[in-house]
Amino acid sequence: MIAGWGSYPLIGTPEQIVDQLIALTITGLDGIVLSWVNYHDEMRQWNDEVMPLIEQAGLRKPYGPQTRVISRSWT
Repeated sequence: MIAGWGSYPLIGTPEQIVDQLIALTITGLDGIVLSWVNYHDEMRQWNDEVMPLIEQAGLRKPYGPQTRVISRSWT
């Protein structure tokens, strides 16, 4: 991709980023790999501001201890 050395930059407000993710989902994309310049600060911002909107949009199920599935397929 020409957009950024083989990547697709998601830039904007949390709402704009979720809109971009919705557009990517409509095209058939079902997963992403994320990277940040300032990992610790930007990861915290992602979790606090963007993830709730992603969950509200139905792009991801809410994560929490009650949603964790433990596989015991080896037994």
